[in-house]
Amino acid sequence: MSASFFQRTGRFILITLAVSWLAVAAFYLSGQSVQSPLFSVFGMAYMFVPAAVAALLQRFYHREGIAAPLRVSMRLNRWWAVGLLTPAVLVVLSFGLSLLVPGVDFDGSGEGLVQRYAATLSPEQLDTMRQQLQGTYASGDFVLLMLLQGFVAGCTINALFAFGEELGWRGYMVHRLAGRPMWAAALFIGVVWGVWHAPLIVQGYNYPQHPVAGAFMMVAFCMLLSPMMVYITLKARSVVASAVFHGTLNAFAGFPLTYLVGGSDLSNGLMGYAGFVGIVVVTTGFFLFDRYVTRERLFTRPLGD
Repeated sequence: MSASFFQRTGRFILITLAVSWLAVAAFYLSGQSVQSPLFSVFGMAYMFVPAAVAALLQRFYHREGIAAPLRVSMRLNRWWAVGLLTPAVLVVLSFGLSLLVPGVDFDGSGEGLVQRYAATLSPEQLDTMRQQLQGTYASGDFVLLMLLQGFVAGCTINALFAFGEELGWRGYMVHRLAGRPMWAAALFIGVVWGVWHAPLIVQGYNYPQHPVAGAFMMVAFCMLLSPMMVYITLKARSVVASAVFHGTLNAFAGFPLTYLVGGSDLSNGLMGYAGFVGIVVVTTGFFLFDRYVTRERLFTRPLGD
């Protein structure tokens, strides 16, 4: 599998990883890190590397268009709503499953957020965070506001930056892997997507308590998510719908960790193993819908059929 898949997408993968990782190296050597104030700006630029490489290869190497082959379409259908709402289902499910992990409990004070950054912040910074969070997260109005903001951000600004990734992963790679089994192609895309994150993860991004193990967790997380995201792209006939999914997921992913104490970033929330179980459950629901309701069987057919 690896050779044929890589032959079709190898140029894109190598250029994307080289440009991305060199950018991270330059950022780090300049004295910055994922905890730096400038990281948010760097991170947004980083997300556009896959799109830039995909667009340049399409235009100047393959001599093809970009919009139609890579499924860049703004034509709305119900699968855009699926892309918007499914991340919320995943987050709620991951929250509930996290509470089943031994030693993990609910805490409405925001202490879970403090614990998450205990390995990367000084005691003084942690005390300041506790003072700022005091009473904030206990309000039901706050939860509703965060949910509303997450949905709005997910289909607007977050989706815009997520599109920078999705044009590469679910646009270019799905197009280039046409004719290959959807399941295998989606998992391969997930591996590449996860590995692309590695230089950020080992600096403490997403898994600040376990940066090295977190790099492997990120690959697993991306592999598990990818079939669902490829399916939404195919059903919506638009990679933008996948960007909405991605953007909404980014908006909500850290939310459960605020209310969980105990455990670790390897167990809790959407990106912990509790969340992995939730992703498998929801993906199974998509698979059963595809097989027994629509009978399209996209999961088991080659891409492009």
